[in-house]
Amino acid sequence: MIPEPKNISELKRFSERIGNNLDWIQGAGGNTSLKEEGILWIKASGCWLSSSLTDSIFIPVRESDVLTSITNNNLSETNSLNLGKLRPSIETSLHALMPHKFVFHTHSVNLISVAVLKEGRNYLTEIFKDLNWEWIPYAKPGIELAKKIKEIIHNDVDIIVLANHGLVVGSETAQGAYEILLDIEDRVDRKLRKRVKHKKENQLILPKESMYRICKYNIANDLAFDDFALDVIKTGTLYPDHVVFLGVSQIQIFSIEELQYLIISDDDSIKQYPVFIVKDYGLIVNKNISKNAEAMLYCLGSVLLRINFHEKIRYLTKAEEMELIGWDAEKYRKSLEK
Repeated sequence: MIPEPKNISELKRFSERIGNNLDWIQGAGGNTSLKEEGILWIKASGCWLSSSLTDSIFIPVRESDVLTSITNNNLSETNSLNLGKLRPSIETSLHALMPHKFVFHTHSVNLISVAVLKEGRNYLTEIFKDLNWEWIPYAKPGIELAKKIKEIIHNDVDIIVLANHGLVVGSETAQGAYEILLDIEDRVDRKLRKRVKHKKENQLILPKESMYRICKYNIANDLAFDDFALDVIKTGTLYPDHVVFLGVSQIQIFSIEELQYLIISDDDSIKQYPVFIVKDYGLIVNKNISKNAEAMLYCLGSVLLRINFHEKIRYLTKAEEMELIGWDAEKYRKSLEK
């Protein structure tokens, strides 16, 4: 059993702070790490950064083993050095490739609203002109992403923007990495678009015996009032965690009349939808929805309402979506979800 290093307390403290910021981390997404004497301490797959101070979520792997596994094209070679059921994060490899002691990977809604744009790299070029950063074209998390990062990054890179995915930053101190996150949020401050709420808002009443309820996140409900966002939802998906926790099928959009008909007629067809939108009313979820999946709805609303009408979006392709469905690593992560 490898004992935790002294600096793990700093990793846990900042990880908990990051994990409780819903604009940076949603559900079990994102991960943080610390390198100490050749050992990489990484958040375990499926765990929540928000529980960093209360649960044992960081596990040790040998840094050299991770780098060798990338070369061998087989990340499954990397296992925790301590016995237990927890597995290293799917994205352990990107932490090993960053040269810094502390590495933080977030799913910032501000950053993702740029990372999903066809001109996302150009958008950031001027904003980040004085920073050591790289843009990584989309690749499936895991070995494909690791290989692409290895090809592109160099030793003085402190910031990586992952297209259609998120952000990675590194520093020799946890405070330094955290300050980079704050700086990036300040530079990429994408204001929410204004939208007009209809008078009939909040008048949607579901039967007490219904298996559905209104989504607990107001920003997700705001999607029901935004035609541009609804068009994006109809068109496709934008980033991996959406596919993993909400699936590849479009979120169904009903009018209030259609929903009332389905409820009154007791039509079982509605039961096939874990999530659906009632236009001009809100976003409806199955009462059994996982915390992970509902957090992804917060992310969806927060991202789409930051994208402007004139901006061109780069959707995940059908092939990229299918790579994420049935993936063993993601099946494991989902099996741990709350």
